[in-house]
Amino acid sequence: MSRTGSQVAPLYRRLPHGPSGMEREEVARNQRARLYGAMIESIAQRGYQATTVAHVIGLAGVSRRAFYELFSNKEHCFLATYDIVVARARKHVLDAWVGERGWANRLHAACKALLDDAAESPRGPRLVLVDALGIGPKSRERMQLASLTFERLVTGAFQMAPDGVGFPRLISRGIVGGVRHVVFTRMLEQRERELYALTDEVLDWIESYRTPAVARLGVLVPANTPRQPPVPAAFLARDDRRARVLSSIVNLTLDEGYPGLTDPQIAQFAGVSTEAFHKQFPSKEECFLTVLDEFVVEMLDTVRGSFESAASWPEGVHRAMVTFVEYLVAHQALLRIAFIDLFDVGPGMIGRMTRSTEGFTKFLTENGPPPRRGPEVALEGITGALWAIIASYVPNDRIARLPCLVDHLTFIVLSPYIGPKPAVEAIQAARKPLRAV
Repeated sequence: MSRTGSQVAPLYRRLPHGPSGMEREEVARNQRARLYGAMIESIAQRGYQATTVAHVIGLAGVSRRAFYELFSNKEHCFLATYDIVVARARKHVLDAWVGERGWANRLHAACKALLDDAAESPRGPRLVLVDALGIGPKSRERMQLASLTFERLVTGAFQMAPDGVGFPRLISRGIVGGVRHVVFTRMLEQRERELYALTDEVLDWIESYRTPAVARLGVLVPANTPRQPPVPAAFLARDDRRARVLSSIVNLTLDEGYPGLTDPQIAQFAGVSTEAFHKQFPSKEECFLTVLDEFVVEMLDTVRGSFESAASWPEGVHRAMVTFVEYLVAHQALLRIAFIDLFDVGPGMIGRMTRSTEGFTKFLTENGPPPRRGPEVALEGITGALWAIIASYVPNDRIARLPCLVDHLTFIVLSPYIGPKPAVEAIQAARKPLRAV
């Protein structure tokens, strides 16, 4: 990008001053499109936090007055740009679908259109999948709506399958989360071009979940069970300075939100000096990340015993999932931090947490057979699917319902490795000793 002094070279030619032969709404539409493109370009260059209205209007070649006639502020413009990128991706998928004949050809074309577009023009998809992280609640809401849009596409597409075998909504949610994660990791690591070659792998992984037998999994409607009191995490209950500091950032994040916290504030709440805080952690970000790391380590230690006591690998996965969900329900504050407040920290932190989540998936699968379906993406797909399903239950006080998901979460893990029908049968077999206890 070239500059003249402090001026930003615009991406577009300015509209001529005075009467241009364009209607007012046509001018506004043209300016809106320029600003969307400029927002994508500016964030690709600078990131969201460093992007300013001045930089966006400079790239768009529009006046400040025109910007504020269309958008109230930078966030408003960003969210509108986000919506346009999602709408375009949806249109790419639908256009590819209707452009083919035959269900299998349509499915392949739609998936290929989505992945190829992300590989060929990654800046828009990156804004949606990576840059939107860490911007705040409104951005998180947009991400949830985008996921819902694609869940409906997946559900609708597979309802049209010639054999009549589709997906229940929860599995569609997991599939969207899995594909999103496959793309996200490549966006985060600037490996987008790999997506060109992954259509068949992704579809193979998705197909691993298609079976009428999924109807035999446990019900998703919770029974009327008494609410369990929260249990403090062991790493926060220790009687030492480090635990007090970690407890401090947990409590302050839950009470006041992460973005406004300062290092001195965290230290004061913990009853230590700022200097003592910095001897433990160089910044609030590292302190927050340590909470998440300790959360994952403690959860894995808790789950390991259940897994190792099982008679077979599928039974071990099911038992581990039971313990995993019980741990999450017992530590709801940490669950909210990991799945909600984390999004206020930014893409880098979420990338670190993603790798921790992948560690859990590796733990569950490392003693199993090689994956039969989608072997190149199965681990990433499962990680994204588990994350997406659990994350959808954290808001709106739905965490207590997580035990109803054990069968479905186990199915998400097992199916690419042993096949969908054997996975359901293994889950049914694994339930019996649990019920007899």
